[in-house]
This record gives sequence, C-alpha cells and structure tokens, in this order.
Amino acid sequence: MSFQWDEQAARLLHDPTATKILVSNDRYGSPQIVVDPTITLNEDGCIVYLELLETSESNSNLVNSLWFKKDVALHVTDGTVSFQVKGIPTRSIVSGPVFGHYYRQAQNRDPEDDLSTVWIIEPRSLTNETYTVKRQQERENHPLTIHLDRLAK
Repeated sequence: MSFQWDEQAARLLHDPTATKILVSNDRYGSPQIVVDPTITLNEDGCIVYLELLETSESNSNLVNSLWFKKDVALHVTDGTVSFQVKGIPTRSIVSGPVFGHYYRQAQNRDPEDDLSTVWIIEPRSLTNETYTVKRQQERENHPLTIHLDRLAK
C-alpha cells in the first residue's frame, strides 16, 4: 500500500473519543451514515470497521463496495481538526483469529454485542477538512471569490 497517513489523522483514528462517521452508498447511490467511535487503524494502516449487525444497511452497502470496488468515505474529527478519508473495502472477515480478536473487543465493550463482520478498508485519499486549512486554501486558490464588503476594508 503506497498510502501515507498524516500523523494527526492517524492519531484521531486511534482516539476513542474522536467522532468517526462512515459513509457508504447503496447500489443506487443513496448514502448511508454510521457514527462509530470504534473505527480505528490496524497495523497495516488500513481502516477497521466493526459491523455488529448482520442485516444492517451499512453491511449490505460495504458488500456492494467490495464487489464493485466503490469508494466509501470516513470523516474523523475531534471538533478542532477534521479529515476525510476515501477508501475501498478490501476484506470482510467473518471468522478466524482476526475476527476473534475484534469479537473479544466488542464483547469487552458490551457483552450484549454481537459481531457480524470485521471490515478492512484500504485508504486511497486523505483530505484535511479543518475549516482554517480549507479557508486558507480557498483564499490562495480562488482570491476573487471574496465578498465585496471585505475588499472595501
């Protein structure tokens, strides 16, 4: 994998208090959103998403993305710094030692939880979505899009 993680983005993905929003699309392109603080990175730098429900819409969408190599998006933020990651699901794990590892984690968080699928998502692109960063990029790349009252100052 040639993808390089930004240090701040990787830190946020390892932070259980960060907000993590996974967006997948159904076969018609309709988006579906999951907010899940347990989304993290594995040792290979891939995103790990634990789907607890076998028949969930996100599970179905991720299968579709896996089969047809469709991107999913992940937004991660701590309220100050924000990143968007786009990637493609490359594996769905439903048994074996990796599954067992994450199943025990899910059970430790809540003994009532089940675990349907461990999704491995290979990151393809990373965008810093922090407002101050985006604002600076906008000013540099599109200096004429400023409101006229700001030019008069």
